Amino acid sequence: MSNVARGGFREDLGIYVRSKMEANVLRYYKFIKVKYVYEPQEFEFHKIKRGSRFYKPDIYLFEQNKFIEIKGWFTASDKTKLRRFKKYYPEEFVKLEFIIPDKYSRSKANGEMIKFLCDGLGTDFEKILSYKQMEEYSKLIPNWE
Repeated sequence: MSNVARGGFREDLGIYVRSKMEANVLRYYKFIKVKYVYEPQEFEFHKIKRGSRFYKPDIYLFEQNKFIEIKGWFTASDKTKLRRFKKYYPEEFVKLEFIIPDKYSRSKANGEMIKFLCDGLGTDFEKILSYKQMEEYSKLIPNWE
């Protein structure tokens, strides 16, 4: 997955995305005919005066009524946004699932991501999806990067 963070306009999707991982996840959902909207809404943290004041999930899946956050890694700002989203919008946070590069990797970085999601946010391990599993369809999906 070289150059994962390459954002830009994707002709086949008709939108600007922030990374090739996001673009490929959207292509995957399109391929399996799941209705979605990219960056569906922005949640504001009204009482916050400094730092991360907004959070925007990457995808909303209509039929499943859930949000998807795609993460190759977590910055300190990402962690703050997610903690605040859980605190200020708990009814929406329970609809949030995560896609990370490889749910089952034994790498230190992956372990830290899982620890933050499960221990730091209280996310159920089943709500963490693996991009690596989606990559298995890459040869079938047009324009996969």
